[in-house]
Amino acid sequence: MKLMGMLAAVAVATAFAPAAFADKKSEAYVQTNANSVLSVLNDRSLTAEAREKKFGEYMNKFAHMPSIARRVIGTNSRTLSEADFNRYYKIFETYALEVYQVHFDQFRGEGLRVTGSKDDGPQRSTVESVIKNSQTGKDTKVYWDVLLSQDGKNYRVRDVGIELGGSVLWLAQEQQAQFVNFLDRNNGDINKLIGRINVLLADMEARKKDGRGSAYKG
Repeated sequence: MKLMGMLAAVAVATAFAPAAFADKKSEAYVQTNANSVLSVLNDRSLTAEAREKKFGEYMNKFAHMPSIARRVIGTNSRTLSEADFNRYYKIFETYALEVYQVHFDQFRGEGLRVTGSKDDGPQRSTVESVIKNSQTGKDTKVYWDVLLSQDGKNYRVRDVGIELGGSVLWLAQEQQAQFVNFLDRNNGDINKLIGRINVLLADMEARKKDGRGSAYKG
């Protein structure tokens, strides 16, 4: 009787447990949209300017950039006026898209293959994928932090993690660590952060022009 009672309790708990979020839908979302983003980088018919514009359009559909912009400055976002946030967001978006393009560029000419996913919360999951590095020819693991909207209709990527040297570099988390630290050292002055981001962008542009490659520093 005790065994039957335990089995019944397990059955009831299972019946009322929330549905797992990590499923074929979230995996298909990443599979389709990540490959669409990569296809832009692979389109040789586009000029560099057209490629960057189209890449930005795809990334803005794939990831919710305003949420990422707020997340990477932590609690500092709560004290910003709408005007200050808009000034910061304008330059952050340019910088973030440049960082994504620099990192995705190593997969130019390749396609992404989703290998699985796991639940991180009621509406969040990490989708795991593999992309061949076009420079080394080796498979690289790429992770996608995916959020399902409250109404259950839309997905958005919160962060992208790329496995480098045995550890995972989460792009938004890395930016958050750098930006929050910078703001802490500068009394939360958003104008100084905007200036810092402009310096990083100028450095990245200079590196692209003289062929020194990625200048991502966070």
